[in-house]
Amino acid sequence: MDRVTDIDCFDFNDDGIKDIALIGYSGAELKVLLYESTSDYHYNVFSGWGDVGEAIRKASNDDFSMDTLKSILEIGGGAYLRRIAGDTAKKAILAAEEVTYSDYKSAYIDFLKVLDEYGFDNCGTEIDSYYIYDIDKDKTPELLVEYGIYGNEKHVWVYTYAENKVRRIDMFDTVNSDFYAYPGGNGIMKYWSHGGGEEYCLFSLNNNNLTSKVMYSGCTIYDDPEMGEDYRFTSARDVVPTTYFLTSFEPDYVYPIEKYEEISSHMPSKDNKSYTFPDNNPNFYSEIMDEDGIVNAVILGWGYETGEVHSNIHFRKNIICDREVTDITYADFNSDGVYECVLYLVKRDEAYEAVEHYRVILSKQGDEVYAYFACSEEDSISKDGFFIYEPNNMYSYRDRERVIYDKEKCFYYSAPY
Repeated sequence: MDRVTDIDCFDFNDDGIKDIALIGYSGAELKVLLYESTSDYHYNVFSGWGDVGEAIRKASNDDFSMDTLKSILEIGGGAYLRRIAGDTAKKAILAAEEVTYSDYKSAYIDFLKVLDEYGFDNCGTEIDSYYIYDIDKDKTPELLVEYGIYGNEKHVWVYTYAENKVRRIDMFDTVNSDFYAYPGGNGIMKYWSHGGGEEYCLFSLNNNNLTSKVMYSGCTIYDDPEMGEDYRFTSARDVVPTTYFLTSFEPDYVYPIEKYEEISSHMPSKDNKSYTFPDNNPNFYSEIMDEDGIVNAVILGWGYETGEVHSNIHFRKNIICDREVTDITYADFNSDGVYECVLYLVKRDEAYEAVEHYRVILSKQGDEVYAYFACSEEDSISKDGFFIYEPNNMYSYRDRERVIYDKEKCFYYSAPY
């Protein structure tokens, strides 16, 4: 440092002794030096630099002042960065709320792009996911954007589409919570469970104002004669018989908004329908596997980005990507009367005595065959393309899930029923 522009002495390491902070320049480069004092009047380089250095670096500019430095040191580097991120995001979000659109889909898609780009809300909390659901049943779904990756910071902002703009309605807490549909009327149901308690709360929307009421509240702890203290959770369908789980989506993946009418519609079972195979060839899928065919593999969940395409996946007898094919079944997932093929795979790790279960859906689209890879957890698949999850010790309700895909676009969602 060859020029000092500001210097101050204050206790920034909370030991009761004033320390030294200097701001200056080395040539044209801004420099900040922090020295903590010892009881015998020695000075050492600040040991907490690793906690605040990134914040200081990002805040460094010609307007950087001692007040800014004190703020960073007072609240911590992470908190300061979140504050700055929140202030920046707030400006961008307010500007995005003023843009006009001709329909809710284009409005929500563009709005989510802004939210995802800035990554935080005005509270400085990181974006996590979003839901799309018609709360007041006026044919225009609401957009619920959840923030908070960890614990007690989780909350959701509720938006609607009105007067050709995205309108912010309200914000409420979503710690330890999930959302359920309320098909019978105005509302969306939030389920909360923690520390031996549980609650179902209905949020309704009237004239763009949210109101809430408790549908059920109770205790999840009970005494089992054989096991002792145990937990029993109230099924959502015991509270609202027509409800179903609402799926959240990554903020950078907007295909579910494009398909909202489909994912929100009740689809009756067609298990007794007659199905055919692609090209009317019952051996269509087996020929791909027997001939070591190549397909376009789309990741639906292996720790990769959804929609990531790999075009060099080979079928080699009963082995796919080092995973063994253990079962094959067929179902019509896109309701066109033509079967898709479902392959169940396992990967065994003998070192850890672990078995990983996977599922691949093969679908002919045009002249190409796509393979959708995901983990396999369902109990069964119906012929008309529903993944069935039966109640167990983790879930107290029967859930149905469907998949929507169009080449590299694809996602799963809990289906109305």
